[in-house]
Amino acid sequence: MLWGSWSDYDQTLAMLERFRQSMDNLFQGYDPSRMWGQATWPRANLFDNGNELVLVSEVPGLTQKNIQITATQESLTLTGERKSEAPEGYSVHREERGEVQFSRSFELPCKVNTEKIGATVKNGLLTVTMAKAPEAQPRQITVKAS
Repeated sequence: MLWGSWSDYDQTLAMLERFRQSMDNLFQGYDPSRMWGQATWPRANLFDNGNELVLVSEVPGLTQKNIQITATQESLTLTGERKSEAPEGYSVHREERGEVQFSRSFELPCKVNTEKIGATVKNGLLTVTMAKAPEAQPRQITVKAS
């Protein structure tokens, strides 16, 4: 028989389905940006506490001199650089923490007052507090009986 039996087709299709499932399992949780060391950096969390937005970002090895922040009412951009330099009189035998340059922008969920933005860096964490614009702040509404 030239084409084979239905049983051969069923076995082939079952084998292809198992192969597809194996490939799905292989790529579960795959992040292509991490493959070449280009993961989104620095990592950050953005919180809303009602009257202000707070962005906390991991910036190990950076100081206030290495970080620049620009803001509009709708976005925040972090840029910076960490240089890798051996201390005076030392020679490098191993360098696993290389130089880093970054620029990361965040679209904000509401408008902020750019005049009331503050930032601090401590223990490798950058904390940026952004007061919400008056129209974006929650308002308490009094309920009246009629």
